[in-house]
Amino acid sequence: MASEFVWDPATLALNVDSMDSEHRRLIELMNRLQQLFLDGAPAVEQGKAFAALADYTQRHFEHEEAYMQSVGYPGLAVHKGVHRNLLEKVNEHAKGFKQNGKFSEALFQFLHMWLRSHICGVDRKYATHAQIGKVANG
Repeated sequence: MASEFVWDPATLALNVDSMDSEHRRLIELMNRLQQLFLDGAPAVEQGKAFAALADYTQRHFEHEEAYMQSVGYPGLAVHKGVHRNLLEKVNEHAKGFKQNGKFSEALFQFLHMWLRSHICGVDRKYATHAQIGKVANG
């Protein structure tokens, strides 16, 4: 099983306070779900934790896209596509849970990949764009 999800400011902080705050909350929700899974909590509890994570993820993506729009990020359309793909994967895990009544370790591997590649990679691009814009506009 993958390790706990950790907020590491050195690698995850974007220096966009609202997005960093939401990313920290996502990590809290991921850890809650993983702990319930590891503890063998009843499926209904795990399902509620997953639903909370999925709902927050949807809202976070909406907030993130609005932020990118506000800073004139040129990669917004591509980033929206990445968000759609991530949400499709979340929905696939939800379907698997409904069919099997349990999650698999694949869910947590996916969440770790998402955390590393999306926040550290894809999100960093809009944060860098916003910071360059702040410097250029004084």
